[in-house]
Amino acid sequence: LDRLVAFSSFPDSMSHHLPRHRSSVHDSLFSFRLPDPSPDAAGSRRGFLYGFVFNRQRQDERLPRGGEQKSVVILSHAPYSSLFRLLLQILGPLCFDIGHTALTMVASHVAAWPAPSPGCPMELPIGSAALRVHLPPAANDPGPPPALLPANPSVPYGLFHDADLFAAFRGLLLHLWTLWELMVVGEPILVVAPSPPQCSEAVAGLVSLVAPILYSVDFRPYFTIHDPDFARLNALAEGEVFPPMVLGVTNLFFLRSLKSVPNVVSVGSPNPNSTRVLPAGGQSPASANGSNGTPVRLKLDKLAISKFSPTGLLNSIKLRREGPLSLMTEHKEALWSTYVPTTKPDTSVLNRLIDAGVSPRIEESMSVVNNEILRRHFLELTTNFLAPFGPYLRTTTPLEGSSPFVDPPLLPPFHADEFVNGLASRGPGKFLSKRMKSNWLDLYRKFLEGPNFMPWFRQRRSAAEQDQLRLWRQARMNVDIEKLMSKMSELERIDSFNVIERYLLKEMENSRTATAESIAACQKLKADLQAAFSVLPKDMQQLLLSNPKRAVLLQASQEKKLYSLRNHILHYVTALSILH
Repeated sequence: LDRLVAFSSFPDSMSHHLPRHRSSVHDSLFSFRLPDPSPDAAGSRRGFLYGFVFNRQRQDERLPRGGEQKSVVILSHAPYSSLFRLLLQILGPLCFDIGHTALTMVASHVAAWPAPSPGCPMELPIGSAALRVHLPPAANDPGPPPALLPANPSVPYGLFHDADLFAAFRGLLLHLWTLWELMVVGEPILVVAPSPPQCSEAVAGLVSLVAPILYSVDFRPYFTIHDPDFARLNALAEGEVFPPMVLGVTNLFFLRSLKSVPNVVSVGSPNPNSTRVLPAGGQSPASANGSNGTPVRLKLDKLAISKFSPTGLLNSIKLRREGPLSLMTEHKEALWSTYVPTTKPDTSVLNRLIDAGVSPRIEESMSVVNNEILRRHFLELTTNFLAPFGPYLRTTTPLEGSSPFVDPPLLPPFHADEFVNGLASRGPGKFLSKRMKSNWLDLYRKFLEGPNFMPWFRQRRSAAEQDQLRLWRQARMNVDIEKLMSKMSELERIDSFNVIERYLLKEMENSRTATAESIAACQKLKADLQAAFSVLPKDMQQLLLSNPKRAVLLQASQEKKLYSLRNHILHYVTALSILH
């Protein structure tokens, strides 16, 4: 593992793009993901390890290889990129400037942090400062119901919400909808970039694009030839289907060794200090702004959607003919795929994006705005795509005046064929019908057959079942048992007594954890059991008391009731004596 982490913590080669007229020191942040070979307490694999890297490259012609590079790495089973990136921005420079003392100092602060609160904002002290982060939801958190759009898109509803989606795919904005589909259906994708920060950011952005869907496909933000899975993938025979994976790479050797990957996307710029792309037509970034240098809206013609030129057409044909291997001679942002998308680019969203100009400060702030626009749209797109599954995840509560002492109804059974047929007759809904082609139903079929649907659906289904149990339990806590019993026949009262007893025994089993909620539920059900017992016929009461365990249960409830009544009387008598 140490060797694998070491190989994953450095770029494939020293950067050849460091500007000579500036500092020869170049710092970068990136991440990787590896299978964790160490077993857990049960002896099974623990899933994946996430690595977050602060890398420093220093060019110096006096050194044997013309430079050196070092990395500070944080390893964790938690994919908290928003937290660890902030921590590395403090820890990395301190380690290189001060040394091991800095690592010990920062580690002592981290050790004092409270346990993570997934899905919640946290303020974590480090020295005299504090890191303010909003952690992503836990892996078993299903997120918002599919029929509802989250009110605040800045709150993470999946992994890597902090990924710079706009910067990573600025030259491929028109392809974001195709990439969204590829991720939804679980297609394999090879992401090629000039540097680890660019490829890992792009992979993180792709994973975040489909939130709140639980992305169940294996993804590697930075994949190297030293990864143990490379040998398996490299050995795939010609014509053999490439497994669902998203791999971020910088080594162009992968273009030949993994040529069976059906979808290849190249992102980023060879210049690590700029991920910007010049607008179409050779216009300079400065002239793309307003006359006073202020940011303006990105124009669709700059995205090559409404302008036609013979040169552009020839370049497009050449790019498609040469395929991804054209990256061996020159890096360019492009998407090669045989996949036929259903979703159309939303020009209204693209028209709202802002061109930041040449100022790095303005570019950073405008990138935040653009990310918010894109995230809001794709969160809305995914939520509307999942909305038809809502009826299979809808909870119910007892009707007004009905008894909550019955088993809750089961959620509607799900059958893929029936779902597709019903959806075909109803249509995709207003939001999707404007953004999808006539073959929109094919996207649902691919999603149902792909690797992401069943893990997401099972998780949502389990959450809905737990939510329904909670709602019915709350209804039992709120019911007026005497009023309910007064409306029942003798037979219904006997049935209710048996059901209340069953729920009480179940709560008593759960109350071993001694939570305030379970203790309160036990007390309420004991009182309800006694109330139900008191309205039963005498012969039925005698029959029920013939069971020793039940007799003890009722006796305890009765004693507690008498004890409470005695205390109440004593309190009343004491109050009277004080008055006199």
